[in-house]
Amino acid sequence: MSVPALPPSAARSLPAAVWRAVRSGRWTSVCAVLIVVIVLLAAAADLFVLAEGQSLTPDIGTLGPTGLPAGRLGGLSGTHWFGVEPLTGVDLFALVAHGARTSLLVGLGATALGTVLGVVAGVSAGYLGGWWDRVVTWTADVILGFPYLIFMIALGAVLPVDFPRQVTLIAVLGLFGWPRVARIVRAQTLSLAQRDFVAAARVVGAGPWHVFTKELLPNLWAPVIVVASLTVPSMIGSEAALSFLGVGVLPPTPSWGRTISAAIDFFETDPMYLVFPGLLLFLITLAFNVVGDALRDALDPRSGGAA
Repeated sequence: MSVPALPPSAARSLPAAVWRAVRSGRWTSVCAVLIVVIVLLAAAADLFVLAEGQSLTPDIGTLGPTGLPAGRLGGLSGTHWFGVEPLTGVDLFALVAHGARTSLLVGLGATALGTVLGVVAGVSAGYLGGWWDRVVTWTADVILGFPYLIFMIALGAVLPVDFPRQVTLIAVLGLFGWPRVARIVRAQTLSLAQRDFVAAARVVGAGPWHVFTKELLPNLWAPVIVVASLTVPSMIGSEAALSFLGVGVLPPTPSWGRTISAAIDFFETDPMYLVFPGLLLFLITLAFNVVGDALRDALDPRSGGAA
């Protein structure tokens, strides 16, 4: 993925370009609204579950004699909007809503950490060059080739059970996610460093920090925003995959990945248990990718989107 850096005039119109990207097509607008709805669901999960009249408390009264949800479609009803969980009777809408909070918290937190580390490493490597550039490039190559799933499985085996797994996931995914950002930012920095406005800043005596904050960073927002928007769904998917494997978020904290993992055992007898968490995970991934692609097109000067 390549996103050319914006000239200073285009960088100043970044919010307008982002707004145009969101409105660039019907599907992009729908996906942007979908992101907002799921974020609101996660942020106000307690209120939505309260409005439904349910909670995360098990209720075996909603189950049949075999332990499966009583009624059709996994116990779907006006009382249980998404049905109930087999064996426990926990309201599935409550699980999905609170699971959205966990997945988005980890996805957005890991993206933010990886983006900050990647921007700092990429700008410094591209601008300073020399041995530091070689160190950053070599480190990024090593991390990109390192199997983070195996590392996370090993780490999960030695961490105390009561250690906050969300923090661990954010740290691990962020530390393994910065090289992608750093590579893109470094390439853009190498190009920007040759521009006249950067050379002029050097001539008048501006130091590296001034060049970074006043000349380079404002013109790197376009590629940073694009790569961040496309990184969020991969981070959410990674959290779901780790939780699915049992090395991510631990019970009783809800997570889409854990719910999907538990639903696999009941797919033949209660497929609805898998539908809603799987559908939400698919929709949030699709929405972020569609909006990210629209942002890339709108912020690419060659397409005229940011002009």
